[in-house]
Amino acid sequence: MAARSWATSIFTAIGVAAGAGAAQLGLGYGLGIISWQPADDSATVWVSSLAWVAWLAATSTVIGAICADRLAAGGAPVPANPHSAAGQALMIAWRVVTALAAAVGSLIIVPLVAIPARTPRPDNAAPYFTAGGYAVAGIIVGLLLAIGALTARAIAANIIASSAWLWTLAVVAVADVVRVEGDTAIAAQLGTWQFTDAVWIRGMVNLPGALLMLATALIIGALAAWPAGRRGDNRVGVAISGAAGPLLVAIAYFLAVPALGERDQHLSAFVIAPYAVLAGLAGSVIVSAIGTPRSRAQARAARKASAEDRDTRSAAEYSDWTAALADADTAEARRRSAAGESVDDPWTAPEDTEKEPVTVGADVDSAKDLESDAYAPARAYGSGEKSGRTYTSESANRAYAEDTVDEPAVPAGSSSGQAGRAPVTPLWPESPADPAPAKPTSGRKSRGRGKPAE
Repeated sequence: MAARSWATSIFTAIGVAAGAGAAQLGLGYGLGIISWQPADDSATVWVSSLAWVAWLAATSTVIGAICADRLAAGGAPVPANPHSAAGQALMIAWRVVTALAAAVGSLIIVPLVAIPARTPRPDNAAPYFTAGGYAVAGIIVGLLLAIGALTARAIAANIIASSAWLWTLAVVAVADVVRVEGDTAIAAQLGTWQFTDAVWIRGMVNLPGALLMLATALIIGALAAWPAGRRGDNRVGVAISGAAGPLLVAIAYFLAVPALGERDQHLSAFVIAPYAVLAGLAGSVIVSAIGTPRSRAQARAARKASAEDRDTRSAAEYSDWTAALADADTAEARRRSAAGESVDDPWTAPEDTEKEPVTVGADVDSAKDLESDAYAPARAYGSGEKSGRTYTSESANRAYAEDTVDEPAVPAGSSSGQAGRAPVTPLWPESPADPAPAKPTSGRKSRGRGKPAE
């Protein structure tokens, strides 16, 4: 099952990337913005075509990887512990394999640009090799960015939004040129609009075109990062997502290397493209900083809900466990009862251990009361059957009280009012009587004998 999901994702990435590359390249050929035939301004058309080929090869690779990952979301490998080393390695392998499959699918662009560009040029002896090489370079760049797009959804959103904007701008530019019966080969420029009557800075930067590139990069960077920031995605991915789309344009212009010329539109875009990358990065960083408090609050709410759900499951499991124990005890008691064994409940005190309290001095109303366990000590001291006399409450209580009190032994030679009994010690001893004062002697003692003098 896992092998089938991997195979399905790989073939999906190959097919989508090949379809996206062929479709974009066909759109470029149909609009006339990609042309390999020599013309009067062949140098400008050649540079523009190479930039478009490198850019669409990169975007086709990214689009193929993103679509394969989204279409295979149900079959994508989900490790048991995504935060472990094995889980992280599996997810990285999944992204790399998907991006490689998309790069393989984008290779269809190479023959589609190399064959039409085989016409020799005065400035290039092997134009087909150059055009195919630019396509391969764009695929390699797209492979690297595809891995990032599969890691952070904000990067994927920025690349898709930037691609949609660039193609929209190209279609509008071609429609405007066709309206005035102009040359479509130089009408649509990658990433910017060719303002004819504009202010030039030092003869190499078209000010309105530069402002358009910077503004669109900033706005797209902020808008593409906004949903990911509100969802609470990784802040690093959200912050750097704004640079993804403008980076593809900057790399395409860097590979094309437009020639230095006075007031050249491609040179202006080549100079402003790195600053557009910084503008897009600024937009995504601002969104990441603004969306942080709410995203953290949502994350805390999600963690709280998860903890409550875990506690609820634990309570349910505990209740089920208690019910299972009760059922087991009931079944065991039923089994013992059916087998004729005694069923002892350790939580219930036996009835025969309960004793009625003994009230000293209470009257015994009947012989039935004397038969109870509360009066067992009284029966031990002379029942009517043994002594030949009838019990009364007074005699029974007196006998029990006299024989349960330990009497001290009577010392020998002591005179007592009753023979065999010790004198009763009062509870509150009386204070001793004052001793009688000593009688004074009438004379002195003899010094010799110690007798009193006469």
